[in-house]
Amino acid sequence: MKAALLALGTAGLMAQTPQAVIASPPGHLPAGSLVDARDHQPLLLGETTVKAILAHRAIFRDNLAKVKLPVDVKGRWKAIRQPFTLVAVFGSWCGDSHYQLPDLLALEADPNPFIEVHYLGVNRDKAVETAAWPKGCPPQKVVRVPTFYLFATQPGGAQKLMGSVVENPPRAGQTMAEALVELMEADARAL
Repeated sequence: MKAALLALGTAGLMAQTPQAVIASPPGHLPAGSLVDARDHQPLLLGETTVKAILAHRAIFRDNLAKVKLPVDVKGRWKAIRQPFTLVAVFGSWCGDSHYQLPDLLALEADPNPFIEVHYLGVNRDKAVETAAWPKGCPPQKVVRVPTFYLFATQPGGAQKLMGSVVENPPRAGQTMAEALVELMEADARAL
């Protein structure tokens, strides 16, 4: 299996092989695709895009279609004027990621030029290669997914970790979109 991973040029994934297997035909997955060893579904690993997430598994598209962002949350998202980098670390295999990540996808459908969003897919071991983190963002140890890390852009381009939302919104009845906007608003006031 190590030889197959090296042939794919994904040395960083070698540490993840106990939880992922290399798929081979037959089936709809291309040869060499990584699949979750538990649910036998494809994995989305490393830095990725909204388009790739939505194409990856139907549950992300289905849950995004159910998101109804309140007008005030959209307005507050657009009102952020502090440069932030938001890093969403998620598992394509993770039920909480299936449910919570679409809120950020819905917010990002109306982009804010002050908020740079990055998506990092992880395996069940939640390891993220140092090189996968956006430039200037210090790598973080991921314990649960999804975790949304908020970094503030400092003079000179360095990024300072301001806070995070781990797995679920902090208040009962709160949506992830509301939690993320509140985190940014509080940190914008603190800067």
